[in-house]
Amino acid sequence: MSDVTRRELLAGAAAVGATAALPSFSGEAAQAAIAPAAAAANGANVVVVVIDSLRTDHVGAYGGHRARTPTLDVFARESLLFTNTHHEALPTVPVRKSILIGRSGFPFRGWHPEPGLPDAPGWEGIHRDERTFLDVLEARGYLTGYVTDNPHVLQPAFAGLRRRPTVMKSVKGQIPGYRLRRGPVSPSRLRRHLAPEIHGRDRGRVREYLGYNKAGRSEREYLAARVFQGGIDFIERAAFERRPFGLVIDCFDVHEPWDPPDSYLSLYAKVKRGGYRPVMPFPTPYGRAADLSKRTLRLTKAMYAAEITFLDAWLGRFLTALEALGLANTWVAVVADHGVSLGEHGWIGKQSNDIHGELLSVPMMIRHPQRLGAGKRTGYFASSHDIAPTLLRGVGAAVPKAMDGADLRPLFEGKRPSQRRSTWVGAWGDTLMAGDDRWLLVAKNNGGSIREVRLYDKRRDPGEHRNLARSRRDVVRRLTKAIRREAGRKGLPRL
Repeated sequence: MSDVTRRELLAGAAAVGATAALPSFSGEAAQAAIAPAAAAANGANVVVVVIDSLRTDHVGAYGGHRARTPTLDVFARESLLFTNTHHEALPTVPVRKSILIGRSGFPFRGWHPEPGLPDAPGWEGIHRDERTFLDVLEARGYLTGYVTDNPHVLQPAFAGLRRRPTVMKSVKGQIPGYRLRRGPVSPSRLRRHLAPEIHGRDRGRVREYLGYNKAGRSEREYLAARVFQGGIDFIERAAFERRPFGLVIDCFDVHEPWDPPDSYLSLYAKVKRGGYRPVMPFPTPYGRAADLSKRTLRLTKAMYAAEITFLDAWLGRFLTALEALGLANTWVAVVADHGVSLGEHGWIGKQSNDIHGELLSVPMMIRHPQRLGAGKRTGYFASSHDIAPTLLRGVGAAVPKAMDGADLRPLFEGKRPSQRRSTWVGAWGDTLMAGDDRWLLVAKNNGGSIREVRLYDKRRDPGEHRNLARSRRDVVRRLTKAIRREAGRKGLPRL
């Protein structure tokens, strides 16, 4: 980053309550590595930051005004920003799998349930014969790392994946926990964090989360802070060893429970120490917004925004550390997996049977080591499985044949990728989606057939309230044809 940009980042982080945007380095690794590390590396480095449940309308770089995101906004000015990112396989685990193996999971053909993961299409681990982009980098002599608090990645289904990187940092404390001892939770603390309107539903999950995360903890003890600190520790090691590296920072925030430090929540709501904080005011994965009082819904939205700002500040610390260590020769991709409903269409959470733009439209930015494409925007229909082949080719690595994502590098020079996409197609369980710049189609995979079709004109109906499937059969035919074409010759599976 330039000095001006760096000052902007630090000033912005301070404005939102970050206690120290520039980390303080100590020890032999930090002292030895400041400038020579990047020059000694034989190839560019790779960092992928995955953020959970982040909506584009809460990010300033996307025109959002609901949360303060100074780090992401500065990062966007240094990156190529994708305005039409729609992942082809949703939600949490399918997205991460596509990112890691660079292959489309749509339409979940051959999926089968695995221990510890939800019994839903696409939820499966990384299998032995599936190479990740970290595997490819490690074979080239890279130091590889994976830092995460994602509770699903900590389940047995991902045990094989966790053994692959040079460094695997597991930050425990999210729910559902796995082999993690829970501390005691007082009745008063439980009442403080339970929304009374849901009459104790998900009481066990809230109690579990509170038992893992003690009251009165410092900012650095919050889960997002621990994840990004793990990332900082990793790049300090890479700098000291003067090795090129590949790193995934997989942050489960801003997924519920929404539990930001009070210093961040005070930016969005009047807070009283020891006051009401409904960390998860709905039975996972979704609930009806009408079940919540106006007060609870208003506070919930504030807690979600505050959690975003908190994560943004710690992302800033990581990026500042990357700069301070002289590691400018790094591809950095920042991407969210999906959004979350905050009262739209009557839902709060993730209702996969009633999918709309607030769940589908997510931020994605990629920063080129030489800052090609900095500050530019592209409407190319990008997806999670494009990240791995793009970054591997970016560092001169061979891309495994199984990776079928697009190489996005031409976009940094204003050119078109070889994979032309006039539409995008995806699936969330048995829900099918397809769209283009104007239209959104949502349907059901009913035994391999496309049923219950809904069609929305995003241009004339941005809130997606009017179903035009009957009146615009031409658009329905075109988008359902795109779904069948993407599903291939075998057609849609019988899920």
